[in-house]
Amino acid sequence: MLLAILLSLFTIGNALDIDIWVDKEDGVYYPNEKLTVFFRVDRDCYLAVYDIENGGGVSMLFPQEGHDGWVKAGQTYQLPSKDADFDYIVGATEGIETIVAVGSIDHLSDLNDEHMDVIRKSIEIYIEKPEPAMLRIISTPKFCDIYITETASGDEVAIGETPRTIALKPGEYLVEIKKFGYRTLKRRIQLNPGDRRRVFVKLR
Repeated sequence: MLLAILLSLFTIGNALDIDIWVDKEDGVYYPNEKLTVFFRVDRDCYLAVYDIENGGGVSMLFPQEGHDGWVKAGQTYQLPSKDADFDYIVGATEGIETIVAVGSIDHLSDLNDEHMDVIRKSIEIYIEKPEPAMLRIISTPKFCDIYITETASGDEVAIGETPRTIALKPGEYLVEIKKFGYRTLKRRIQLNPGDRRRVFVKLR
């Protein structure tokens, strides 16, 4: 009995510790935004990382196919890795996603593993729709045509004529102002959530 208690205390005192975090300190992401996950352990162990979506779906982020999940103590791991040819994208629906790391000294574990030596650490990320930015474009002369291209998607939209106020989701845009008989003016603009921006242009 005493031996069992001592072994139990030894196991607790040597329990695996897992640190897991993401690239945004507040954990707030916009729909379809890129996500980077980091983790570190204090003992060499097997580790698996899962993403539980707000709709209940589960996907394994680590290890990738062909990797046994063995990780080294004190080393910071990044998901996806810097040399990966893909990105992690958060869901398109507002809500909470949970990132769960499951570690064991003896074996690679899944979310339902109930072994005593299995350690879990989880963090939540919050998916929220960003407040739109407002962009007002004023030109000389008036009644110039406005074309806006979203840098991320490459989609171009004809907005109408100046002067005009436009509600846009945060991001980078290429704004083109055109009028027959004048030289086209192009301007690249970065908009943040809640921005209220005015752009004055003069065509020649």
